[in-house]
Amino acid sequence: MNLNQFGAVMTFAIELEENLAKFYVQASEINKELKDKFEKRAKDAKSRKKKLEKSRREKVTEIILEPIEGLNPQDFVLDLSSYDPENIKSIENTVAKFFDLAHQKINVFESKRVLKRCAQQHRSLIND
Repeated sequence: MNLNQFGAVMTFAIELEENLAKFYVQASEINKELKDKFEKRAKDAKSRKKKLEKSRREKVTEIILEPIEGLNPQDFVLDLSSYDPENIKSIENTVAKFFDLAHQKINVFESKRVLKRCAQQHRSLIND
């Protein structure tokens, strides 16, 4: 997938949140000590996914589609095979990096705002 258009960036963001929700559900089943924490993260990822979908679907009426450069999906590959705390920190760091870059590249105000909020939320999870 090339992340050179608005729709591709938003689709990638939505898929990231969907994958994170699944990851945290699985983590909550494996790590009973952190079950509540992981369930909350899964719920939050589902909420962010819905906001991204809504922003993509409803808030864009007319936009000037400008090509987007500098977002390479290979830079945001996640290792969802390990529930180790260091890996989880790495995942959140990678996702925050994506949202930080994506919100700077999008020219649709509402979507830009949603992406920026996602970046802030993921950054807050890095050391949690």
